Amino acid sequence: MRISAWSGLLVALYRRLLMPALGLMLPLGMVACESQPPTTALQQSSQVTQTMRMAEYRVAPGDRVRVIVLSDPALSGEYEVDSVGVISPRMADRVPVIGMTTAEIEEMLRTRYQTDGTLRAARLSVDLVARRPFYVLGEVGRPGSFPFVSGINVAQAVAIAGGFTRRASKTRITIQRFTQTMGMEETVTEDSPVGPGDILRIPERWF
Repeated sequence: MRISAWSGLLVALYRRLLMPALGLMLPLGMVACESQPPTTALQQSSQVTQTMRMAEYRVAPGDRVRVIVLSDPALSGEYEVDSVGVISPRMADRVPVIGMTTAEIEEMLRTRYQTDGTLRAARLSVDLVARRPFYVLGEVGRPGSFPFVSGINVAQAVAIAGGFTRRASKTRITIQRFTQTMGMEETVTEDSPVGPGDILRIPERWF
C-alpha cells in the first residue's frame, strides 16, 4: 500500500511540473521550423537552371560587362560590346569578345595582363551587367530599342513599346531572332518569348 501511495504521488508531481514545460517547448519548436521552410526540389532545380543559362550566355554587340580587377582596382571598369564585338579594358587595348562567355573573357584578360607584364598575378572577374536590347518596329506607339527584361514575351514587349496602334495586325506579328540570318523571320503569337537582340515587327492590318 505504501508503494502504491508513493507511485501515485510521483505521477501527480510529473503531471503538475513536467507536462506544462513540454507543452511550452513544442510550439517553440514548431515556430522555429516554420520560420525557415525547406527549399523544395522544384526551387532548387529552377535556381540551378537559371545559373546554367547565365553561365552559357555568349556576349554580342549591345551587351555590357563589368571587369573587376582585384590585383589592381584602378584597372576595373564597365564596358559595352561595340558593333564589331570588341571591348577596350584599361591597359588591355581592344579585346574581341563576341561569342564568348564571361568565364572565357576572364581567362583571356588574365592571360593578356600577365603576358604583357601589366600584372604579375592577375586576379579578376567579369560579370554581365546588361544584355543587348530588343527592338519593336511597326505599328506600336513608340517603335525603337528597349532594355532587355528577362522572361519577357511578345505582349509585354509591345506594351513596353507603347502598345498596338489601331492599324496594327495582331495575327501577323513576326520576329527575327538575334541568332538568325538577316531576313529570316518567324510568325509568333503574343505569348511567344522575346530574347535579347530580337527584332519584333508589327505589321499594318489589311482592311
